[in-house]
Amino acid sequence: MDNDEKYIELICNGEFNAVPDFKIGELFESFFDNINYNVVKENEAVFVDFTGDAMCDDEPCTIIIRFVIDKTVEEFEIKEVKVNNDILEQDEIMDLLEDIAYVGGAVIDDEDYYCDNNCSNCSHDCGFGINKDDDEEDKNDENE
Repeated sequence: MDNDEKYIELICNGEFNAVPDFKIGELFESFFDNINYNVVKENEAVFVDFTGDAMCDDEPCTIIIRFVIDKTVEEFEIKEVKVNNDILEQDEIMDLLEDIAYVGGAVIDDEDYYCDNNCSNCSHDCGFGINKDDDEEDKNDENE
């Protein structure tokens, strides 16, 4: 197996921490049409770009999810999500993930997961964020 296939399999066989016990590839197959994975190497970075067609607000759309691969530990996180070339905010990404999970038979408790796009602070180490309660405490500390 070449490295490109290995990176794609890492995504397809991986799980979002917010949706344990559900393979990403299976969730995507339940939600998207015209699925494509593409490995992109830029300098030392490796990305897997997932592309799929779906319905967005009752309109057809193309969604691109860029995963960044950490080659040293064979892990990944979402770098960016675009819908028809519009970059989504973190709360919109979480909404999309909830929709994907729901169609795939999973449910996310979004009260427990929140992302501030700074996964160095992520208590769940999930690429989707930090615990909302921790974030609120941080904001309160900053305002004092």
